Amino acid sequence: MQNFHPLIQNWFHQKFRHPTAVQQAAWASIQKGEHVLITAPTGSGKTMAAFLWSINQLITGILEPGAVRVLYISPLKALNNDIRRNLREPVKELDHYFKESGRKKIEIRIVVRSGDTPSSERQYMLRHPPEILITTPETLNNLLTSKNGRLLLSGLRTVILDEIHAVLGNKRGTHLITAVERLTGHCGEFQRIALSATVKPLKRVAAFVGGFCLYRSGKKAFYQPRPVKIINTLSEKKYDIRVDFPAEAYAQMINNSWWPALIAHFKKALSRTEAALFFANSRRLTEKITRLINQDEDEIIAYAHHGSLSKELRLSVEQKLKKGELKSIVATSSLELGIDVGALDMVGLVQTPMSVSSAVQRVGRAGHGVGEVSRGIIYPTFGLDFICAAAMTQAIIKKDVEEILPIEAPLDVLTQTILSMTCHREYPLDDLFAFIKTCYPYRNLTRKQFDLTIAMLTGRYADIRIKELAPKISFDRLSGTIQAKKGTDFLLYMAGGTITDRGYFNLRLEDAGLKIGELDEEFVWERAIGDRFALGSQVWRVQKITPNDVFVSPASDKWDIIPFWKADHLNRDTHFSEKMALFLEHADQSVKDDNFKNELIQNHCMTPAAAEHLIDFLNLQKEKSRAHLPHRHHILVEYIHSPSDRTDAVQVILHTLWGGRLNRPFALSLSAAWEKEQAAPLQVFADNDGIGLMLPFRFNVLQLFEMVTPQNLEALLTQKLEQTGFFGALFRENAGRALLLPRQHFKKRMPLWLNRLRAKKLLKSVQTFDDFPILLETFRTCLQDEFDLNNLKLRLTEIQQKAIRISETVSISASPFASGLVFRQTDQYMYRDDTPLAANGVSLKKEYIKDLIAASQLRPRLPAALLTSFEKKVQRSLPGYAPQTETELLDWLKERLMIPKSEWQALLEVMEISLENSPILSQVITLTWPQCGPFITPIEVLPKFCKAFSISLKACTLDPVFYDQNILSKTKDIQFEKSVRQKI
Repeated sequence: MQNFHPLIQNWFHQKFRHPTAVQQAAWASIQKGEHVLITAPTGSGKTMAAFLWSINQLITGILEPGAVRVLYISPLKALNNDIRRNLREPVKELDHYFKESGRKKIEIRIVVRSGDTPSSERQYMLRHPPEILITTPETLNNLLTSKNGRLLLSGLRTVILDEIHAVLGNKRGTHLITAVERLTGHCGEFQRIALSATVKPLKRVAAFVGGFCLYRSGKKAFYQPRPVKIINTLSEKKYDIRVDFPAEAYAQMINNSWWPALIAHFKKALSRTEAALFFANSRRLTEKITRLINQDEDEIIAYAHHGSLSKELRLSVEQKLKKGELKSIVATSSLELGIDVGALDMVGLVQTPMSVSSAVQRVGRAGHGVGEVSRGIIYPTFGLDFICAAAMTQAIIKKDVEEILPIEAPLDVLTQTILSMTCHREYPLDDLFAFIKTCYPYRNLTRKQFDLTIAMLTGRYADIRIKELAPKISFDRLSGTIQAKKGTDFLLYMAGGTITDRGYFNLRLEDAGLKIGELDEEFVWERAIGDRFALGSQVWRVQKITPNDVFVSPASDKWDIIPFWKADHLNRDTHFSEKMALFLEHADQSVKDDNFKNELIQNHCMTPAAAEHLIDFLNLQKEKSRAHLPHRHHILVEYIHSPSDRTDAVQVILHTLWGGRLNRPFALSLSAAWEKEQAAPLQVFADNDGIGLMLPFRFNVLQLFEMVTPQNLEALLTQKLEQTGFFGALFRENAGRALLLPRQHFKKRMPLWLNRLRAKKLLKSVQTFDDFPILLETFRTCLQDEFDLNNLKLRLTEIQQKAIRISETVSISASPFASGLVFRQTDQYMYRDDTPLAANGVSLKKEYIKDLIAASQLRPRLPAALLTSFEKKVQRSLPGYAPQTETELLDWLKERLMIPKSEWQALLEVMEISLENSPILSQVITLTWPQCGPFITPIEVLPKFCKAFSISLKACTLDPVFYDQNILSKTKDIQFEKSVRQKI
């Protein structure tokens, strides 16, 4: 710390005594101005390591105050408020130190800017910029979209990217890092500091953070990666993990009434602690546990905490626990990212997380202080969950986290970035492409992919007359520049970044209208006035339901139901799925050994009751299936055939244990291969543990494994994908990010069912194009982001080489391993809609259908004035509807292909502009052919126009308003260009 100001050194040593290893290593690099990636356990001082040198530079005046010098970005708004509170305390203490020494200290203002920041505070921030600004990826992009926002950030010297692992593997990460790269164009180079407790592989993450510097030699662009120093101190952290299942609950497993005993165990543990934190894998389970803990208590001892509760409620809950006014919080991943809730005596994981990194983050909330041991208890709640818990303990202790890979060149995020960058300025197309490639996710972006995206935005696909495909940018072919159309910035603000809009209802108090949280659309559909449900440790009675809101009032303690949110289901990570399968491979051979229980207790940190239940569950699976356990090198094929079943098909379960990212594409490939060979649909369903099929009797299932190979996997997938709701859902999300399905209003909810209809219409319209960018992006999202095809190909290769063996068994009812999959499959069939299995259309004769349709009354006549007004509005020749600029006029012409000369003149009159000597005259021409015309048409679209209407130039008269051969060459049709020159 010798380079810090002496008073800062004294303050630090009195408060913390000694720097941690991560702080020492980080400051050595930060003081040199190097870019750094700091990966260290929760509670190791990463945040102080990132901020203190900048505070030192501000206090000593090396960094001039009065402008934003440090930008801190995190994925959670709640974490931002937490950081502000935790920064203000040391800044106040340092202020006191400097005042006591008689030195003048420069005031350091720390401000949070998010979508919730009031307008008055935003305006004040522009007039009086803070030295440290705290924000989110979405708000940063909004700031860069506005002129004032870019001005606010023009003096940056340091950017801190916290919890980088939380966004790295999704499109929020791409959105974030493109914004960070854009900052370099407004404030020059700055220092980059990235923080994470669990991230891997470090070199790739460092490359993602650093990006590339762009150098030019003539017209050629060169890219130099920014070096990022990796500071890794993960080895410091120690974990104490236990897998527990109370003996009282174990005794109730036989009649499935073990929840009361488990909750009683939680309450007993809470009575011995000051503060505890429970994690669950879904919002619904979080609400259930909270409600059961508080049941029959004189006062509330647990509060729920998840993303569907309002930020005010979450903040209140966090503060109550920190101040000692509350015993416990039950949370989802909303508290996974290090929000300060004070010291914790206990962290419980109710059900095993779906990834190792998530488990490490959650357990790391206990023992948050430097050098403390993080203690956590995993509470499995069903058979397969015990297997997951046993495998997870070793992964946590060894810190064997999965790799997180950045998204590769997403075209939907690219669309947003292009529109944001061109909102308030013209941008040369070549310069824009060169810049985009400086962002790590787009380093391999091809010019063809970029040009297709630009073509979509300039209206290339607008001929099908779908309003969503109307041009959003104007392309000046003379100068080679593009600029977004008026109003695009508003669309970007409403888009809200890359987070998918689920169409949730706002939950509000009836009297005050204050927002309490959000409810799933489907849950609201099933509600009626007077219904009661539990949310956030309170029972609510439904008083009124509007298109946007559900108004409620507090109700009595009696509760009927707990809300559900359809988006809660998660895929188990492939890395962790393999750990689980390898554990089963060992258990298959050892479960009968007398020492296996001791092994579970000693090596897998299980209590005796938990170990006994796991052993009983494994033995029950072997007994019911009469086969070896499925595992990493064994797939069990289970035929479920009840003697009372009279159907012509048999239910088959493939116990793969591969995780959803492998099972889903394998299931789709099996379906495609079956339909190709059998010319009939295959009913198939997949989850994290296996695949369910409905197959004809006497069909040898082993043939299915021969139908799908590593060689034909991708071809089968692409053949099947477009027919699935999975593909349709991803297309809807990608189209929304690309602003093809924009929200209509900030305060009006867009129903999810309506958005689905819009997306289906758009998808059907663009499926005829073989190069539509968002279709390409949806295939890329499936094949690269949602599916793990490399590992799936590895498994299929191992099946071919007999490294994975396949065995078969027949059971009267589903084995324990299959029960969860069978339940979900039944649930899908019970609640799915009436979509026909075949979509070939109905074959009824048309005359029969006509006889069924009664003649309807004629529509009322419309006033002539109304029709005239409507016609002028559509033609944009009515004041207020006319193009505002010459560029907009040219875009309107391109969209129409041609307009009558009289309409052209009417447009010019309404626009009240003179086109004399205007460049627009060089881009249009008067076209006349026998008995038709004259028409005004852009020269650029002449080939498309003539081809569409089968018009020969020989029979036409061309009268250029102002001839420019450069524009003529833009048609990119040499023969056509020659013909036009001859005519002119």
